[in-house]
Amino acid sequence: MAKNIENVYEIQDLSKIEISEINNLLDSDKTLLLALRKGVHVEQSLKEGYSQYLKANVELKEAKPNCGTCGCGEPADILVYAWR
Repeated sequence: MAKNIENVYEIQDLSKIEISEINNLLDSDKTLLLALRKGVHVEQSLKEGYSQYLKANVELKEAKPNCGTCGCGEPADILVYAWR
């Protein structure tokens, strides 16, 4: 499936959602817009264009300080598209 910005589900606080919910959304052909902290693992996934953790394609939308909460609990500083 290709990235579909017309069918985007935004998740600004990853600390409040389970990975199973994210997988269900990705499996239902949703494109997710995730607020993440650009750490080593996220940066590597963006470089590869694929997240092993999400089993999904990823692409940077924009750098945006304090745009949400990463799953690690830290303030997010980037917005990332994810899709399968």
